[in-house]
Amino acid sequence: MSLMGAAVALVGAIALLNLTLTYGLIRRLRAGSGPGPGGGPGPDHEAGVAPAVRDFEAVTTQGRTIGPGDLPDGALVAFFSTGCPPCAELLPRFVAAVPGLGLPVSAVLAVVAPGPEEQEYVDALAEVATVVSGEHADTVAEAFGVAGYPVVCRLAADGAVTPVEHERPGSFVPVAP
Repeated sequence: MSLMGAAVALVGAIALLNLTLTYGLIRRLRAGSGPGPGGGPGPDHEAGVAPAVRDFEAVTTQGRTIGPGDLPDGALVAFFSTGCPPCAELLPRFVAAVPGLGLPVSAVLAVVAPGPEEQEYVDALAEVATVVSGEHADTVAEAFGVAGYPVVCRLAADGAVTPVEHERPGSFVPVAP
């Protein structure tokens, strides 16, 4: 009988350990602590982007070549990834909010990472932004140091990148340092 009791206690302890580790993993995933599509910023980038943009050259979906110098001071830059639930939630809010910001299309850059629904994102964003997608999207994301999706930021004339609040509906304002 004591052998049976010890076996039950051992199985119970293993189940409790499994439950504890699963709970920790779920909390970590919900917090978006891992880099990559759908994840949050990596450990080196608190807000998901580098503090300054590196030089890049990319081709827009309209066939125009752009770089950081082609974007005006205060340009709004947004990064989306297909298959990313937070990106899918942000897309319609972003498209609806941008016209109210009073920015011309040339002052808004939308970057869509390659994926199965890429064209749907490109079509929606083309109305309000200059769009970069496909392999060129990876180039721009790397230049901005994007560590997770979605990311919205402002680009200053000197190349400084300021994260923008995008969690609350209608709030595309710079995050206070």
